[in-house]
Amino acid sequence: MIFSRFLLVALAAVGVVAQSGTPEKRGMVKVNMDPRDYSPSPYKTAIAKLNEYQEQTSDVMAGPKSEREAKLIEITAGMLDAVKTYNNDFKNNFSLLDISNIAKSGEMSSIGSTMYRILRSCKGTRSQPLTDNIHAMNVEVDSMGDFLAQKLPSTLSAMVLPAFAKYSDRMDMIEYATKPATY
Repeated sequence: MIFSRFLLVALAAVGVVAQSGTPEKRGMVKVNMDPRDYSPSPYKTAIAKLNEYQEQTSDVMAGPKSEREAKLIEITAGMLDAVKTYNNDFKNNFSLLDISNIAKSGEMSSIGSTMYRILRSCKGTRSQPLTDNIHAMNVEVDSMGDFLAQKLPSTLSAMVLPAFAKYSDRMDMIEYATKPATY
């Protein structure tokens, strides 16, 4: 009993000394409550840029027709940069453990569908620079499909690659629809 009282007094003394030693700190341990600065994942960065381009595309399509071609070329050039960055980051950080999480979350299909929704707006505009940008994005999609075909086991590859083929075919049709007519 005497020992437990002595222990209680010793703990109280340590607490008083700790608080009086640094009066600006309350307690014995300083905790940093600031939000941590994490770098966003390549997917979050790419989808944020693509969503921004999707909003810009809606504004362009609602705006004057005379400015449409130039703005669509600018948007597709920005999309191309976002897709290239995403592909490079994905390839550099690739591991088979991540692919199951990516497949479950639908990262690639959401990027593909967002790209398709934006590029679908370009169908009526016939312009060579626009066609070139769409062709370059199509090449990026195909290169990602080829990369995954090489890296993934055949069973997983059979599940993932049809989605790439679907978006690649759609992008081929959009590329063809934007190609200037040659007579």
